[in-house]
This record gives sequence, C-alpha cells and structure tokens, in this order.
Amino acid sequence: MKRVSVILLALLFVTLAKAQDEQGAGTDPAKFLQSIESTTRVAGLNSARKLNNEFSVRPIRDEDVMWSIRIWSKMNFNEKLNSAWNAKESRVTEVILQGIEEYFQAQSQALDQQVGITPYATFETGVTGFDEEAILSETDFRNNLKNMSTAQGNYDESLRASDRAQLKTRDGGKFADYSNARLDSIIDLEYQAAAQARALDPANKGDLDVLLIEEDLIFDRNQSLAKWDIVSVTLVAPPKASVDGAEREIVRIKYEDLVAYIEKVYSDTNKNMAYWYNPKNPRDRNINFSHAFDLRLFSSYITKFQNSDDDNIQTLYGRSDYDYSIIEQAMKKRYELLERMHNLWEY
Repeated sequence: MKRVSVILLALLFVTLAKAQDEQGAGTDPAKFLQSIESTTRVAGLNSARKLNNEFSVRPIRDEDVMWSIRIWSKMNFNEKLNSAWNAKESRVTEVILQGIEEYFQAQSQALDQQVGITPYATFETGVTGFDEEAILSETDFRNNLKNMSTAQGNYDESLRASDRAQLKTRDGGKFADYSNARLDSIIDLEYQAAAQARALDPANKGDLDVLLIEEDLIFDRNQSLAKWDIVSVTLVAPPKASVDGAEREIVRIKYEDLVAYIEKVYSDTNKNMAYWYNPKNPRDRNINFSHAFDLRLFSSYITKFQNSDDDNIQTLYGRSDYDYSIIEQAMKKRYELLERMHNLWEY
C-alpha cells in the first residue's frame, strides 16, 4: 500500500511539472505572465496598453493611474537642503550645460545618433511638448544663456574726444599718428566687444541657482503607491541676470535625456562627475543626481499646479477663495496633496 502511494505521488509531481513546463512558468515566469490573456495584465510587460506618459523614465499603464496631478515647482540651490546639488566639486547645472554642448557638437558634425541632451524652448515661449519644432537652435540657446544685465547700451559720443586722446597715448604711443577715422574704428570695435552681455556661468555663485521641475504626482492603483514622475527640468536665470529684475527661463530639457546623460558620465569606474555631494560623508560618491531625484533629496516649493484656469500660485494669490500668501498657498497645496495620497491609500 505504501509503495502504491509513493508511485501515485511521483506521478502527480511529474504531471504538475509537465503542466508548468507547457505553460512556460517552470522555465521563464515572465513568459508565462505574458501569455495570460486578461484585462488586468501586470504593469510593465510588453503587452501593456497605452502608457500614462511616453516621456517618463518609468512609465506605467494609463489604466493603472487612479489619480494624478501635474505640478511645477522650483528648486533653489541657495536653500541649505539643496546645496549638495550645487557643490563646487559637482554641479547639476554644469552637467546639463555640458550635455547640451555635446548635442550641438554632434549637430555640427552631422551625426545621426542621439548625443548629449536636446535643448527645448521653455514654457515662457508657449511651448509645452517636445516636438522637433520646439528644439532650440544654438544661436537662441546662446542668447538665452546671456546675462542681460551686463549688456551696455549705445556708445556715448560725448566721450569720443577723450577716448581718442587716451588711445593715442596707449602702448607707447603706437596709435599717435593714426587718423581720427582709424582711431574711431578701434574705439568702436573695442566698445562693441566690451558691451556684449556675458554668458551665465554655473561656476559663479548665483548665476544659475534655480531649477523648474515639471512632474506628475500619480497614485498607482496596481501597486497602491504614490509616485513622483518627473517630466522635464528647466534652467532658470536669476533676477539679477535681467534688466527688469525678473526670473527668466533659459532652456527646458527632457528628464529622461538628463537621466541617460548622467548614467553615461557617471559609472562605477568614474564617479568624478554628476555625483550628489553628500555633506555628511564627502568621500561618499555612490549617489548620482538621477538617484538623488528618485530619493527626493531636494526641497522645492510649488509655483503652479494643474487647475481649470491654468493659473499659477501668483495669479491665485489675492483671490477671495485663496486668501493666503504665495508661500503659504504653496505649502497648503502640498499638505492637501499629502492628505489626498493618504486617503487614496486607505481607499
């Protein structure tokens, strides 16, 4: 009797193993999952339907989005919590500008493959997508990167006589015998070179110290998790770099392009660039900027959230139904979002 039971048990195991092998689960669980025909396929497989965001680094299925809202927030490097992003040894703005420079170099060499980080027009121009028409030319990018406050106006003709006299005595009097026309041409050329606006330099403190982050806050019902999905990052010029004393957007880039470029320049063998500076352990370079974004190792304040009138925080400030200051309104909205995520998780 015991022998018959052992034989039956063995036959049962063989049958189960054969059935699993036929379904593909015994050799490759992923293939077995892909073979399941169901309206609730596992998110992330090739059989997934429409993605929620085609520009996402980690896209999820659109039908798995229970709730979402798009948020625009600014990260200021002058905040102590954000100083690690703008350390002297490693600056995220330098990584962005270097990636854009590589893009323009590849364009000048007529390379077919994608190189560097593609620069796009900013929200201030009315562009919201990443179409070919939205790509910035090198000339437009250089102009956007200028410090407009350093540009001088037209030459003051009342200084012409004194400038001529000074030029005649320069360099041991080598220009003493020049005619007024030749002297004027030298003066005009030198003034034109000095009058041009200088380029903003991330190495200079305060030149580039603000990033505008466009991202979606998504509740993934498939995993019952709230997720931050960054779409784009925009370099912002400080108020001191404009004539009217207002911030100005310089260039907008895809977040997925930034992540790809960071992974290119940062590796296990080369951690000297694009690493997040750890203020508690400066020798630790095991976190790069893309990992720091994933870990949310930054502080930001909301400047705009998705709403029916497409208003920003400043526009909402002063309304009867939003009787708060700008910063208070931003904090209030962030607390509302946290409460919404908590309630959805309990749902």
